[in-house]
Amino acid sequence: MPATASFVRLPRENLRDLTDAANGDDPQGLADYLAATGTSVVEFEEDGDIFSVLVPVLADDYDIDLETSENSIVADLAEATDALVIILTKEDQSKYMEQLDPEGFSAKELQDAYEDFTDEDEKGAGQAMLAGISALYQALQEVDADHVVIVTVS
Repeated sequence: MPATASFVRLPRENLRDLTDAANGDDPQGLADYLAATGTSVVEFEEDGDIFSVLVPVLADDYDIDLETSENSIVADLAEATDALVIILTKEDQSKYMEQLDPEGFSAKELQDAYEDFTDEDEKGAGQAMLAGISALYQALQEVDADHVVIVTVS
């Protein structure tokens, strides 16, 4: 079953409540909290699992490290859930907006990066990674000083 990637804009002041929502008895607690307090900002139709390759490839090959914002909250969420969680902040927007412009990437280049990272020849992976970059780029446009975007893949 393909993984689902969601992109939710959330007031920055609600970040501290994410961990509590994820640590509750309900396995859907984090998703329910995000649905109740945030706004979906990107529709991602591809398999969300592509982010497990895309995020490290962006960090290693393009010096775009999206996993360091709000480290303590991300670490707590990773411990509480099986989901990949990324928090996009105003700082990420300032550092990476231009670099994440999808026009600066090609599906062929990303296909090669996918194959180098996984040692697998997965047809369409480059196009899926390009779709992921487009989604991240769109999500970064929704960030401001008072709001973050929470990306979850589960």
